[in-house]
Order: sequence, then structure tokens, then C-alpha cells
Amino acid sequence: MIDTETTARPKPVFRPSSGNHLVRWTCTPRCGPSLEIKMHGTVRVALFLFLLAGAGCTTTGTAPATTPTSTAPVTTAVPGTVVTTTTSTTVATTTTTTVDRLTEIAAIFEDLERRRLQAIFDQDEEAFRAVHANKGYEELSLQVMNLLIVTDPQAASIHVEEVLEDSDECLAVRASIDLTTATEGGELRTNVHVIERSSAGWGFSWTGEGWQCIGPHPLSD
Repeated sequence: MIDTETTARPKPVFRPSSGNHLVRWTCTPRCGPSLEIKMHGTVRVALFLFLLAGAGCTTTGTAPATTPTSTAPVTTAVPGTVVTTTTSTTVATTTTTTVDRLTEIAAIFEDLERRRLQAIFDQDEEAFRAVHANKGYEELSLQVMNLLIVTDPQAASIHVEEVLEDSDECLAVRASIDLTTATEGGELRTNVHVIERSSAGWGFSWTGEGWQCIGPHPLSD
């Protein structure tokens, strides 16, 4: 008679049974528990009991790896809330001059030009100097004060074609100055004109190419 008491992966146990047999339970690596009958003498008989229904000999393989599936993110909106998506876009911007600002700048230049012509018409050197912001340019302009014959200072007009620089301290424009009815032999000329702000206000600082507010003034000491 064989004692068949079993447990999960039991330790080897020898128990006597009927006759001269020793019974030892062993656990094989793959096939679960087995029964080894050890007899006195030189004969050893191994009896493997294949247990079915979960306790029998089964082959354990490696489960094939599964590739995770990619799913699109799901946004769950709570009732009563609004889900918004913000897209950031970088837009290149350029500085432009509005019509109002262009009119304002033209008015500043036109006022200075009419005051300059009025000072020449009146032969008022002090008033002439007052419409200049740069000392070097002021001295150069005095040389032509007696060469220009002014007939109607208020007839001068200025049309600003392009604003080249617009800051609190300096304005540079490309403009057409019409002196056809303001001076004898006057004509319409287009050039770059620069004015700067001084303690007395805006004043002429440069005429012509070569300087537009940026960097040292060409006539600076």
C-alpha cells in the first residue's frame, strides 16, 4: 500500500508503507509532483503520476510579447465647462506709420520750414537760429540766409513720402519741399531731412543722405 498524501511542491518525505518499501514524494521541474518508490536492495522504481486538471504535466511556454497599441489622447470635458485649444503663432511684424502720425510729422516739418523762411524774410538771425537743433548745421545754414529771396513764407508746403526714423528725440524723413511760390526761382525738391529735439523744441539738424539719426552726427565735435 502506498501513502499518496500530496502538497504543492512538498519537501522530500520518506514514509514506511506495507512491506519493505520506502515512499518518497518528489517534485519534478516540469511535470509537478511525482512518486518515487525506494525499495530495499538495488532496485529503484520511479513512478510518475501525471495529475490532470491543473496538477498534471503541462508545458509552460513564454507568452509572446505584445506590442502596445497607440491610441489618440482623449479629452474628457466636464459638463458645464468649455475646453479650448490655444495655438501660438509667431507673426513677423514691421513698424509702420499711421496716416495720423504721417500728417503730424509733416506738420512739424512744414512749421519749421515756414518759420525759417519767415526769419529770412524778416532778416531775423535770432529767429533763424531758433529753428536749428545742431550748432554745426546752424552755422552752415547761415551762409545761405542772404542768398535766398523769400516772397511768401506761408506758401511753402511739404509732402512726406517716407518716414525713415521716428523717435522721441529725432525724426528723419524723405520729403518733397515745394518752394515754387514761396521764393523767387523756387522749385520742388525731394531730399532727406532730419530734425532733432533740443531744449527749445524741434529744430533742423541735417539735410541730405548720409545720416538718419543713427550714430554720431556728421557735424558733431
